[in-house]
Amino acid sequence: MNIYEYTTSVTTAAGSTSTATLRVIGGLMQQLLVRANTSTTVFRVNLVDDNSITRMNYGFHTGELNDVGSRFPMVNAYTINITNASPDDTFRVLVAVKE
Repeated sequence: MNIYEYTTSVTTAAGSTSTATLRVIGGLMQQLLVRANTSTTVFRVNLVDDNSITRMNYGFHTGELNDVGSRFPMVNAYTINITNASPDDTFRVLVAVKE
């Protein structure tokens, strides 16, 4: 069993930003972690595949989104969009995929 992690840091401007994962050959997402630098920042997150189809849509979160229960099948690259962030903030993003 191999676990691959994509991790980055992004900053919102006008309440939104996005980041794209590396290409995933195939596996199950084990964790999606999006953590704001400030614990009171409110934001939304969605996960979009390489065909521009929204595959996961998370509601509003404050400070952190930590999805460890979805076991989402992944193949190719995905875009993680952070929207409606108030105030603008810096976010740490981690996607862990089990091969």
